[in-house]
Amino acid sequence: MSKKSKTNNSKKWKRKKRTAVLIIFIGVGLLGMIAFDYLYGKWQIERLMNDFYEEIEDRSNDKDEEGEVPSEQTSTEEKASRPSFEEGVIGIIEIESIGIKYPIIEGADQEALNKGIGHLTETAMIGEKGNCVLCGHNGSRSGEFFTKLNMVAVGDLVRIMDERGDYHTYKVVNTRVVGPRENSIKDTDGTEKLTLFTCTEHGTKRYVCDCIPIKTNESSNKTKKGK
Repeated sequence: MSKKSKTNNSKKWKRKKRTAVLIIFIGVGLLGMIAFDYLYGKWQIERLMNDFYEEIEDRSNDKDEEGEVPSEQTSTEEKASRPSFEEGVIGIIEIESIGIKYPIIEGADQEALNKGIGHLTETAMIGEKGNCVLCGHNGSRSGEFFTKLNMVAVGDLVRIMDERGDYHTYKVVNTRVVGPRENSIKDTDGTEKLTLFTCTEHGTKRYVCDCIPIKTNESSNKTKKGK
């Protein structure tokens, strides 16, 4: 082999080596970004839930010290002064059968869905008469959210704490797949119900869980963080 051929082969090998090293660095960088997003998302979710629990506990202590306060709707200014409400947290949802627990955020825009489970503002509030509709991401770098919603079975329980610290328990009575623009998921007959949904089939459809309230022996205003 001539000197020229050897030189050319050496240059080619060095270029391949540099390319391989560059690809490795890019891959490590991408994995690092994904890991950071996941850990930051997990930290943010835990912080929002802890702030919410602490806020509920503080309000409960205030009632114990000052007596029962009138059950008037909290003013916008008062809500804005609280860390949990300031970021739109209106409750906590837990589905034990699929091992998830997340803050419920008022609204369903991208910012809300990156922090927790979104509440469609035009639907009933938690525990009120009407259809309370909640949605969550199916697959996200910030958290699991509703990725496993399609594993929920009829008869499974959904547990929600509202802004007052009251618990509401619902039983899944039906699961279904609908089109992406199917508005019937928001329909209501005036009775209390809960509807959960997420994207499925690569975002072309929605997976829906229909739930009804059930009575439990659980007390209200119990805000133990680990439960």
